[in-house]
Amino acid sequence: MNLKYLKIMILLLLVLCTVSMAGAEPNSKNSKNAAVPDYTEGGHNDTDFNANFMSEWWYQNGDMKLVAKDGEKKELAFFVVMAHQESPGLIDSNSGTQLSYLSTFYGLYPSGENATHNFTRTLVPRSSIENYIEFHVPYLNFTYPDGLKRFYGSGSRGYMLNYSFDNMQLNLFFKPRIKKTVDSAIEPVNFTTYERAYGKLGGSVVLDGKEYTVMQTDGYFDHMIPYTPDQATWEMEMHGWSWSEVTTDKYQTIFYGVRSIDDGYDGYTYKHLTLINKHTGKIIAEYSGDQVNVDEKDWEYIEVKDRTVKRPSKLEISTPDLNISMNAQSVVQLDETSLPGGQPVGFVDFMAFQPDEATIKYRKNLEMGSAFYEYMVTDPGISASPLE
Repeated sequence: MNLKYLKIMILLLLVLCTVSMAGAEPNSKNSKNAAVPDYTEGGHNDTDFNANFMSEWWYQNGDMKLVAKDGEKKELAFFVVMAHQESPGLIDSNSGTQLSYLSTFYGLYPSGENATHNFTRTLVPRSSIENYIEFHVPYLNFTYPDGLKRFYGSGSRGYMLNYSFDNMQLNLFFKPRIKKTVDSAIEPVNFTTYERAYGKLGGSVVLDGKEYTVMQTDGYFDHMIPYTPDQATWEMEMHGWSWSEVTTDKYQTIFYGVRSIDDGYDGYTYKHLTLINKHTGKIIAEYSGDQVNVDEKDWEYIEVKDRTVKRPSKLEISTPDLNISMNAQSVVQLDETSLPGGQPVGFVDFMAFQPDEATIKYRKNLEMGSAFYEYMVTDPGISASPLE
């Protein structure tokens, strides 16, 4: 057999093997390591849950170190949310057109400066919603109608965030480093959250016309879907919730706590705490219900339009072998005190960032790091829970 003929036979064999593997069934032995499509990534409709009201949002945060070409350095933490809501009751009163609700908001926490934020929302015909969000697909693809804000990608490949507002542009890539984790509850509100709880951010940030490169840094991502089977919105079914994410050198914790109307400001019907090893990407422990003690301290009273709400300035969470503490050191306040159509139902959301000295103590190991901390109060919660 001459050498030329041998090379041709080898090439044909490689092609046949490649075609055979490409055509293998997803569950066949030849593809046992193939990725299973994750349809929790893309958009959903109220009809997917037989719900009369559904909301979902995609959330990204990060604690970044930035450097410009001239050597200037900055530290900047941020969060960005892109969201949408669906309901059969969301109808234009003049034309009778079925509508979809879209919103986006962010908070910026520059080191040594005041935090800033923005909340933007709009209504679009439901018949056009797929121009902005891809539904029932194994990836995220959300473009806000102004064309200046886009969030897309997947947990397996990573997420791109391109977000412009005024004199700020975020062009960021987030690559998760651990597997997806899930939080879910039925009471006091029905919700599921899909978390890509730890990963690294890269890319660039433009502030006031000056571009900075992101030095590799920590980030967090989740996709949350609350819904209700009746005409009430999810905000009407609870007093509010608390969420936090603490990151140290080795550990990361994620806490979800949801308060029923009867719980008031400092009780929790739903509590769930996850401890993750950042270096291995594995869950070390999970705690829920009575295993988790929540202690909120140093309450502040805040005037919001014609109402007064209160929020804790310090949060401590403990289990038999895990203790977490954080302070609401830098806070942005997001008010959504009415829904489309003028319905007086919404929420007041306090989203805080602590750059250092938040603590995680697991057994005998104590570490310090950063924390994002959210405390939300719904309008019905304000009405039903008189201040002390």
